[in-house]
Amino acid sequence: MKVNRIVVWLILLIGVWFTSFRLPPEDLSNGYIKTIIIDPGHGGKDPGAVGKTYREKDIALKIGIELRDLIRKYAPDLRVVLTRGDDTFIELHQRGKIAQAYKGDFFVSIHCDASVSTSAFGSSTYILGVNQGQERYRSYIRENQSVLFEENYDQMYDGFDPNSPESYIMFRVMRNVFRQESMYLADKVQRNVETRLQRKNRGVKQGPFIVLWASAMPAILCETGFITNTDDEKFLASETGQVFIASSIYRAIRDYNHELE
Repeated sequence: MKVNRIVVWLILLIGVWFTSFRLPPEDLSNGYIKTIIIDPGHGGKDPGAVGKTYREKDIALKIGIELRDLIRKYAPDLRVVLTRGDDTFIELHQRGKIAQAYKGDFFVSIHCDASVSTSAFGSSTYILGVNQGQERYRSYIRENQSVLFEENYDQMYDGFDPNSPESYIMFRVMRNVFRQESMYLADKVQRNVETRLQRKNRGVKQGPFIVLWASAMPAILCETGFITNTDDEKFLASETGQVFIASSIYRAIRDYNHELE
């Protein structure tokens, strides 16, 4: 019964994907960003990953606000919207609705990574997708577990279970129509991490993140560092680190638009 329900859910979502979402631009020259949605992950009753001292939700919010302020200061023609500006829990599907209501051109979700190994460190940027065999990866499950804080999440996501590998089948068959633009900006973010921040570049990856799917637009998810690593946590929690991280993402957005011009 559970498998059948997942199959039905998969078919419905694919139908919504192809009939409701706007078509992708034919080439990158049409992907100029005029409105960008900044999405600080987690919030409120959802702390996200927790380090020795700090919580992901607090760090993500500070970086998101810093990024907003940098854009307002240095790119005033670029409209910027935060999905949350305080310690509020926003459901994943609502984050997508906010992005669409403001007619966003790009969605940037801010997060901190975590691992059972405290030696893991560095930054990654994700686009929507999944490789076969990745359904059990802890990072995907952890970020998608935010749905468990939502009331009636089982009905809202029609049986989606972030802890069940079967629930991720849809991401293997769903084509990300915004892959080109998403990959382009993600690559720029990671290049800045390596060249400007001098931090470990863990690369551009793809992952089955519900929040990226819900945005229905070009989207990336920035895992800015490992909150479970002592050095990374100190950097993430410091004002200097937050400014540097926000600046790297801002420069990637700026360069993305400049190159399209």
